[in-house]
Amino acid sequence: MSVLRLFTLAWPVTALGPGDRAVLWVAGCPRDCPGCISPEMQPADAGEELPIATLAGRLERIAAPLDGLTISGGEPFDQAQALAELLDRLRASRPEWNVLVYTGYLIEKLRADLVRRELLERIDILADGPYRQEIPRTHPLTGSGNQRVHYLTPRGQALRETVEGLQPGAMNLGLSRSGRSDMIIGVTDAQRRADACRELAPPPSADNPS
Repeated sequence: MSVLRLFTLAWPVTALGPGDRAVLWVAGCPRDCPGCISPEMQPADAGEELPIATLAGRLERIAAPLDGLTISGGEPFDQAQALAELLDRLRASRPEWNVLVYTGYLIEKLRADLVRRELLERIDILADGPYRQEIPRTHPLTGSGNQRVHYLTPRGQALRETVEGLQPGAMNLGLSRSGRSDMIIGVTDAQRRADACRELAPPPSADNPS
Protein backbone atom coordinates (compact mmCIF):
# COMPACT_ATOMS: atom_id res chain seq x y z
CA MET A 1 0.00 0.00 0.00
CA SER A 2 1.40 3.40 -0.98
CA VAL A 3 1.94 6.07 1.62
CA LEU A 4 2.12 9.84 1.24
CA ARG A 5 4.18 12.21 3.37
CA LEU A 6 1.60 14.86 4.21
CA PHE A 7 2.31 18.17 5.91
CA THR A 8 -1.26 19.36 6.46
CA LEU A 9 -4.78 19.51 5.05
CA ALA A 10 -7.35 22.35 5.09
CA TRP A 11 -10.88 23.06 3.84
CA PRO A 12 -12.81 25.00 2.67
CA VAL A 13 -10.14 27.15 1.00
CA THR A 14 -10.94 29.84 -1.57
CA ALA A 15 -7.45 31.31 -2.09
CA LEU A 16 -5.85 28.44 -4.06
CA GLY A 17 -8.10 27.85 -7.00
CA PRO A 18 -11.69 28.29 -8.15
CA GLY A 19 -14.55 27.77 -5.71
CA ASP A 20 -14.40 26.09 -2.31
CA ARG A 21 -11.57 23.57 -2.14
CA ALA A 22 -9.77 21.03 -0.03
CA VAL A 23 -6.02 21.67 -0.05
CA LEU A 24 -3.31 19.09 0.57
CA TRP A 25 0.22 20.24 1.32
CA VAL A 26 2.77 17.47 0.89
CA ALA A 27 6.09 17.51 2.74
CA GLY A 28 9.53 17.47 1.21
CA CYS A 29 11.12 19.69 -1.44
CA PRO A 30 14.85 19.84 -2.27
CA ARG A 31 14.59 23.01 -4.35
CA ASP A 32 15.07 25.58 -1.51
CA CYS A 33 13.93 28.55 -3.61
CA PRO A 34 14.94 31.89 -2.01
CA GLY A 35 11.86 33.51 -0.50
CA CYS A 36 9.84 30.27 -0.43
CA ILE A 37 6.56 30.91 1.42
CA SER A 38 6.54 27.44 3.02
CA PRO A 39 10.11 26.57 4.09
CA GLU A 40 8.72 24.50 6.96
CA MET A 41 7.47 22.00 4.34
CA GLN A 42 10.86 21.51 2.68
CA PRO A 43 12.49 18.90 5.00
CA ALA A 44 12.06 15.34 3.78
CA ASP A 45 11.01 14.28 7.27
CA ALA A 46 8.46 17.05 7.81
CA GLY A 47 4.82 16.14 8.32
CA GLU A 48 3.69 12.54 8.71
CA GLU A 49 3.33 9.46 6.56
CA LEU A 50 -0.24 8.36 5.85
CA PRO A 51 -1.50 5.38 3.84
CA ILE A 52 -3.35 6.52 0.74
CA ALA A 53 -6.48 4.66 1.89
CA THR A 54 -6.46 6.60 5.17
CA LEU A 55 -5.96 9.96 3.47
CA ALA A 56 -8.63 9.25 0.85
CA GLY A 57 -11.03 8.28 3.63
CA ARG A 58 -10.43 11.59 5.39
CA LEU A 59 -11.14 13.54 2.22
CA GLU A 60 -14.23 11.48 1.42
CA ARG A 61 -15.66 12.20 4.89
CA ILE A 62 -15.56 15.98 4.43
CA ALA A 63 -19.19 17.02 4.72
CA ALA A 64 -18.77 20.52 3.30
CA PRO A 65 -19.72 20.87 -0.39
CA LEU A 66 -16.45 21.38 -2.24
CA ASP A 67 -15.61 22.13 -5.86
CA GLY A 68 -12.15 20.64 -6.06
CA LEU A 69 -8.82 19.64 -4.62
CA THR A 70 -5.59 21.65 -4.71
CA ILE A 71 -2.26 19.93 -4.05
CA SER A 72 0.78 21.99 -3.09
CA GLY A 73 3.72 21.67 -0.78
CA GLY A 74 6.50 20.75 -0.68
CA GLU A 75 6.88 19.16 -4.12
CA PRO A 76 3.90 17.00 -5.15
CA PHE A 77 5.65 15.39 -8.13
CA ASP A 78 8.29 13.89 -5.87
CA GLN A 79 5.44 11.72 -4.56
CA ALA A 80 3.82 11.22 -7.94
CA GLN A 81 2.87 7.55 -7.64
CA ALA A 82 1.12 7.95 -4.29
CA LEU A 83 -0.76 11.04 -5.45
CA ALA A 84 -1.85 9.33 -8.67
CA GLU A 85 -3.33 6.53 -6.55
CA LEU A 86 -5.08 9.07 -4.33
CA LEU A 87 -6.59 10.88 -7.32
CA ASP A 88 -7.82 7.59 -8.79
CA ARG A 89 -9.72 6.90 -5.57
CA LEU A 90 -11.15 10.41 -5.46
CA ARG A 91 -12.23 10.33 -9.11
CA ALA A 92 -14.47 7.40 -8.17
CA SER A 93 -15.91 8.94 -4.99
CA ARG A 94 -15.78 12.66 -5.82
CA PRO A 95 -16.16 12.83 -9.61
CA GLU A 96 -17.35 16.44 -9.42
CA TRP A 97 -14.02 17.68 -7.99
CA ASN A 98 -11.50 19.36 -10.27
CA VAL A 99 -7.80 18.97 -9.43
CA LEU A 100 -5.22 21.76 -9.38
CA VAL A 101 -1.55 21.06 -8.59
CA TYR A 102 1.45 23.30 -7.94
CA THR A 103 4.93 22.12 -8.91
CA GLY A 104 8.42 23.54 -9.19
CA TYR A 105 9.09 21.30 -12.20
CA LEU A 106 8.41 22.46 -15.74
CA ILE A 107 5.64 20.60 -17.53
CA GLU A 108 8.08 19.52 -20.27
CA LYS A 109 10.14 17.62 -17.71
CA LEU A 110 7.06 16.01 -16.20
CA ARG A 111 5.92 14.77 -19.60
CA ALA A 112 9.31 13.17 -20.19
CA ASP A 113 9.18 11.16 -16.94
CA LEU A 114 7.00 8.04 -17.02
CA VAL A 115 6.03 8.04 -13.32
CA ARG A 116 5.42 11.78 -13.07
CA ARG A 117 3.47 11.74 -16.32
CA GLU A 118 1.03 9.31 -14.71
CA LEU A 119 0.18 11.98 -12.13
CA LEU A 120 0.11 14.75 -14.74
CA GLU A 121 -2.55 12.88 -16.70
CA ARG A 122 -4.87 13.01 -13.67
CA ILE A 123 -4.68 16.80 -13.21
CA ASP A 124 -7.03 19.43 -14.62
CA ILE A 125 -4.94 22.57 -13.94
CA LEU A 126 -1.18 22.74 -13.36
CA ALA A 127 0.87 25.70 -12.11
CA ASP A 128 4.49 24.95 -12.96
CA GLY A 129 7.97 26.36 -12.51
CA PRO A 130 10.26 27.25 -9.59
CA TYR A 131 9.51 30.34 -7.52
CA ARG A 132 11.68 33.33 -8.49
CA GLN A 133 11.10 36.15 -6.03
CA GLU A 134 12.77 38.71 -8.30
CA ILE A 135 10.18 38.20 -11.10
CA PRO A 136 6.85 39.97 -10.44
CA ARG A 137 3.78 37.75 -10.55
CA THR A 138 1.56 37.88 -13.64
CA HIS A 139 -1.23 35.44 -12.73
CA PRO A 140 -3.55 35.19 -9.70
CA LEU A 141 -2.49 31.58 -9.02
CA THR A 142 1.29 32.03 -9.25
CA GLY A 143 3.91 33.61 -7.04
CA SER A 144 6.35 34.78 -9.71
CA GLY A 145 6.13 35.78 -13.36
CA ASN A 146 8.11 32.84 -14.70
CA GLN A 147 5.51 30.36 -13.47
CA ARG A 148 2.83 29.21 -15.90
CA VAL A 149 -0.72 27.90 -15.60
CA HIS A 150 -1.73 25.01 -17.87
CA TYR A 151 -5.34 23.94 -18.47
CA LEU A 152 -4.83 20.28 -19.23
CA THR A 153 -8.31 18.79 -19.59
CA PRO A 154 -11.71 19.91 -20.89
CA ARG A 155 -12.73 20.38 -17.25
CA GLY A 156 -9.69 22.57 -16.66
CA GLN A 157 -10.23 24.53 -19.87
CA ALA A 158 -13.83 25.23 -18.84
CA LEU A 159 -12.49 26.88 -15.67
CA ARG A 160 -10.00 29.16 -17.44
CA GLU A 161 -12.15 32.30 -17.35
CA THR A 162 -12.98 31.76 -13.67
CA VAL A 163 -9.34 31.15 -12.77
CA GLU A 164 -8.06 34.16 -14.70
CA GLY A 165 -10.59 36.31 -12.86
CA LEU A 166 -9.54 35.23 -9.35
CA GLN A 167 -8.46 37.94 -6.93
CA PRO A 168 -4.63 38.20 -6.87
CA GLY A 169 -3.14 37.81 -3.41
CA ALA A 170 -6.27 36.30 -1.82
CA MET A 171 -5.71 34.80 1.62
CA ASN A 172 -7.43 32.38 3.98
CA LEU A 173 -6.43 31.68 7.56
CA GLY A 174 -6.11 28.22 9.06
CA LEU A 175 -4.72 26.24 11.95
CA SER A 176 -1.03 25.42 11.84
CA ARG A 177 0.29 22.08 13.05
CA SER A 178 0.89 23.78 16.41
CA GLY A 179 -2.86 24.23 16.74
CA ARG A 180 -2.67 28.04 16.53
CA SER A 181 -4.65 30.12 14.04
CA ASP A 182 -1.50 31.34 12.32
CA MET A 183 -1.53 29.50 8.99
CA ILE A 184 -1.75 31.90 6.05
CA ILE A 185 -3.17 30.20 2.97
CA GLY A 186 -2.73 31.72 -0.47
CA VAL A 187 -0.19 32.99 -2.98
CA THR A 188 0.68 36.34 -1.40
CA ASP A 189 3.70 38.60 -1.42
CA ALA A 190 6.14 38.75 1.48
CA GLN A 191 4.84 42.06 2.82
CA ARG A 192 1.22 40.92 3.00
CA ARG A 193 2.25 37.70 4.73
CA ALA A 194 4.38 39.63 7.23
CA ASP A 195 1.50 42.00 7.96
CA ALA A 196 -0.89 39.09 8.48
CA CYS A 197 1.60 37.31 10.76
CA ARG A 198 1.85 40.41 12.93
CA GLU A 199 -1.91 40.64 13.19
CA LEU A 200 -2.17 36.97 14.18
CA ALA A 201 0.66 37.06 16.71
CA PRO A 202 -0.57 36.54 20.31
CA PRO A 203 -0.33 39.64 22.52
CA PRO A 204 2.76 39.80 24.70
CA SER A 205 2.31 38.55 28.24
CA ALA A 206 3.21 40.57 31.31
CA ASP A 207 6.04 38.11 31.97
CA ASN A 208 7.43 38.36 28.44
CA PRO A 209 6.71 41.80 26.94
CA SER A 210 7.88 42.47 23.39
